[in-house]
Amino acid sequence: MGQAVSGELKGVQAWPTMFFTRRWSSHAQYRDAIIAFLHSLRQQQKKAIESGIAPGAKAATGIYEGDFDLFTKENDALATLVEFMRGSLATAISVANDQRVPPQDIAIEFVDSWYHITNDGGFHDAHLHHGCSWCGIFYLQLGDSGTRLGEGAPNGGSRFYSPITSGGGYRDFGNSYMSSTLDPPIEDGLLLLFPSFLLHSGLPYRGKQDRIVLAFNARALIAASHPSTQASVVKKA
Repeated sequence: MGQAVSGELKGVQAWPTMFFTRRWSSHAQYRDAIIAFLHSLRQQQKKAIESGIAPGAKAATGIYEGDFDLFTKENDALATLVEFMRGSLATAISVANDQRVPPQDIAIEFVDSWYHITNDGGFHDAHLHHGCSWCGIFYLQLGDSGTRLGEGAPNGGSRFYSPITSGGGYRDFGNSYMSSTLDPPIEDGLLLLFPSFLLHSGLPYRGKQDRIVLAFNARALIAASHPSTQASVVKKA
């Protein structure tokens, strides 16, 4: 995938990092029902970080996190959102792999799924996710999240950190395209998809409304119905 610049000089893109976003058109229709369901789950929690996962990376107060099996719970509105996420991720993975396999032939497995209800300075320190290839964050209710005061960090935003070191710490215009952090624009009803190796954090949040997000870790396999899978079965036979 080279692009001619001038004469014999060509540029080649290597090791790209892809993000995908997609807005859920049914967000307004199902938002309140999902929020009510998540609040009911929160009331049943015995502790703030119900999952017990990495409590040392999360604020001691101001954040509630459920178990990591959210998508298995029965709720019609949530199930509709999960199918939107599944289809969006399958399409994104198809695009990331040059559409060699169509979305309908990509089987998505949500290995972990959970919610965060955040306020009072709650945050999740920098981390990455194991045991999966893609991750997602769905912004159910932003509140004041993502707003930036002056040149400070966004209130409760999602921040991503570059996986590539730039010139041993040296920086000038030559490597300015390799920004060290990314604060993607976020909005109510937005799904953000990203590869699991990316270090990221949920910045501290304060606002009149709770910041509510759903998140997941996912694996993707080529479905048995796809021709490439059938061919491999024939070869083995």
